[in-house]
Amino acid sequence: MDRRDFLALLGAGTTLQGSPLSARTEDSSAAAGGSTVESAGLNLPELRRFYRRELFESFLPFWHKHGIDHELGGFMCGLDYDGTLANTDKFVWFQGRGIWVYSFLCNHFGKNTRHLQIARKTKDFLLEHAPMANGWWATSVSRSGKVLIGDKPDIYAVLFGAEGLQEYAYAAQDENARQLSLDLLRKVFRAIERRDFQIDATAPPGARQQGAWMMGLRTATQMLRRWDEPEVRAIADRCVDAIVNKHYNPEIGLNNEVLNFDFSRPSNWANKCLPGESIETLWMVMDEADRRKDQKLWAVCAERIRHHFEVGWDWVYGGLSEWVNVDHGCTDWSFHPTGTNLEFRDKGEYFYLKSLWALNELLVATLDVFERRRAAWAANYFAMTHQLIQEKYSQRKRGLPGYMLFADRHMIAPLHVARQDNYHPPRQMMLNLLALDRILGPNSGTAGQNMREQ
Repeated sequence: MDRRDFLALLGAGTTLQGSPLSARTEDSSAAAGGSTVESAGLNLPELRRFYRRELFESFLPFWHKHGIDHELGGFMCGLDYDGTLANTDKFVWFQGRGIWVYSFLCNHFGKNTRHLQIARKTKDFLLEHAPMANGWWATSVSRSGKVLIGDKPDIYAVLFGAEGLQEYAYAAQDENARQLSLDLLRKVFRAIERRDFQIDATAPPGARQQGAWMMGLRTATQMLRRWDEPEVRAIADRCVDAIVNKHYNPEIGLNNEVLNFDFSRPSNWANKCLPGESIETLWMVMDEADRRKDQKLWAVCAERIRHHFEVGWDWVYGGLSEWVNVDHGCTDWSFHPTGTNLEFRDKGEYFYLKSLWALNELLVATLDVFERRRAAWAANYFAMTHQLIQEKYSQRKRGLPGYMLFADRHMIAPLHVARQDNYHPPRQMMLNLLALDRILGPNSGTAGQNMREQ
């Protein structure tokens, strides 16, 4: 998509560049009820058509042809832009994520039996090969299911499995899957209450990670919309309290990723924020607030999302910085994205690694705010983010269906990559499609209508 196509998509009135100051100034009209779909400049019907094409005519056919193991079950995400396999390993996180995506498609975009079959076959593969003798799940297995990495507990493998299983349980009306999802959720939240439990190698034993609360809450909210489980409600309460009251650092207005076991702030983490994950986490709290009909909680999270965007956005080159360590200009940063041969290094207050998944989460969060408030700042940030993905991350201009997932500050795409994402992009497109259906009205929806068989 070139710039002219993008401008046509969004409408001539859309502001594509701006600053925190201009965003806050124009938001006054939204508070007074003056910001509308038209004044924000978003061509919403065309935006919806764009996501329909991208999801059902490009993304799903790509995965159906290249990334789904139709023989053995599961997802192989070691893919180049054109679908060429770099490796056939099956990272366990990606299996739970794949179950969720294809079950969600079945639950919200037509009862496509092929989608449910893909989810079921992945579930069967996962449950046969991922569980370890120590009660946890492996981190990575081979195409045939041989454990490649499984020496330490991986709570995120379990949490993504729990999320996928609860979505599958609803799609397939499978009570065993629902019960297993609940059991896995219980297991994680028992483990993180132990001082000696180490979530991963980046933090010491007993440390609290925002990511664990995020995934626990997301699974709990989805379950509670379908099944009223007092134990799950209690988990959701703990997650919301941790995210909103504990990980939030009022001195900098940002969420810290890591806290001590007693929720105090470690000196080396006190000013560190992972903006993309914090925005992702906060829109999930907004979804839980919506389920509870708690408008105050929703509004607090919406305002914090805006602040995280304004702090994390690179106002020179665009994109969201991976990390910020406020007032620490000599921080050494390094990161090796899972499933890739890439390594990023930086030094300074900001770590200018730019990840596609973080931009996907911005699109979910800002369209959520726009749907509820018609806030001009949300429309402006949505437009900036959407344009950046099409101009820098999509490889369509090279005639390739894949995306760049990770980049340096300048976002120059490497010629080849060894990973594609089977979770954040389709989740963003599906959630945004559902939001657009609600915004445009009940008689203009797309969910479940004329969906192409994959």
